[in-house]
Amino acid sequence: MESVKDLNMDADDIQVVLSAINSVSKRIKEVAQTHKPLFGGKHFLTGKEVCERLYISPRTLQDYRDKGIISYTQFAGKILYKASDLERILKDNYK
Repeated sequence: MESVKDLNMDADDIQVVLSAINSVSKRIKEVAQTHKPLFGGKHFLTGKEVCERLYISPRTLQDYRDKGIISYTQFAGKILYKASDLERILKDNYK
């Protein structure tokens, strides 16, 4: 184990280390916000993402769910939509 005297650094070295830690922290936050985990090997989207892709309101999305137009999965209190289902709906209804 390193002794305390080996950990002595001057102010410039400390600033370099702190800057590197700050950069890594920012990158981790960016990845955490954009990363979409797979559930059973499939990508899922949130309601907000579906609304943005279809250019519809959350209320319209709810109507689509109620009418069975778009399928969904409820997981841990969140409603998720399979990305493949959304792509299929768009492909089938594209004119």
